[in-house]
Amino acid sequence: MKKYNAAFFGLFENTFKILQKHYGKETALCLFQEIMETGLSKAYGFAIQPGDPDQFVRLVGERDKNVGLRVKFPKITEEEIIYQFHDDPFPNLKDQVAPQELDATYMNFKVKYLLGKNWDYKTTKHLWHGDKYIEHVIVKIQGKQSDQ
Repeated sequence: MKKYNAAFFGLFENTFKILQKHYGKETALCLFQEIMETGLSKAYGFAIQPGDPDQFVRLVGERDKNVGLRVKFPKITEEEIIYQFHDDPFPNLKDQVAPQELDATYMNFKVKYLLGKNWDYKTTKHLWHGDKYIEHVIVKIQGKQSDQ
């Protein structure tokens, strides 16, 4: 596995800090989300068939590994995926923004783009709260038809 790419993530951290300084937190989060979505869509490709948990794990796992993040998927079913970060991708933003706000800038896109609108997530653990890892529990919304 590649080593955590501090220069790669540092560029994103600095981008967020500059955006926040000049435009405020809310605008910075919106622009940061757009930056993340643009980059992630290119990383994952455009020939995606949303809804496949195995595809999600493969694409997200490969991309995270390539940028030096240690991630695990301890549960993968047709209804639920547990996605854990054992490295903090943005440690220097800890005192700049709430973790759920920052995580939403990339997690909403990952879930909707790769799994579809009938999936959602919640963060159950976070390194910034003293947990051993960041954990996102991704679930298929019961009773909602697939409307990718």
